[in-house]
Amino acid sequence: MRRAAARVGVGTRFRYDGETAEVVEMAATTAGSEVVLKDGQGRLLRLPLKELLFSERAVITPDGPGPSADDEGEIASVVLGQLDAVGKQKVLERAEHVREVLTGYRSGSRTRTRRRTSFRALAGEAVGGQIRGEDC
Repeated sequence: MRRAAARVGVGTRFRYDGETAEVVEMAATTAGSEVVLKDGQGRLLRLPLKELLFSERAVITPDGPGPSADDEGEIASVVLGQLDAVGKQKVLERAEHVREVLTGYRSGSRTRTRRRTSFRALAGEAVGGQIRGEDC
């Protein structure tokens, strides 16, 4: 099941039963929260907020970019949260590489540098112009 969060209040637009409608009023009643919708022809409809949020008949019309309930792909945080330890390590290594390309530091900043083995230590130190074989 996919979930997305969106603010619902006065001014939020929905597609309800195939028609565009806008929330013009919200009310708290003893039966629960209710909303008043106004469609394109000026007709008003009062219904429970629960019906608007969980019904197959209603879809929120987003005002701007961002995740939506009917997106084809999953949100990155959901996908990354499902990775195992090996997958997370691969993603972290790739992110470090991207930060290093962009900033020159694997951490992304000189102030957040971390201790790591230098390239020379990995490739072997030159001793008298030669690389020590045991380090290679």
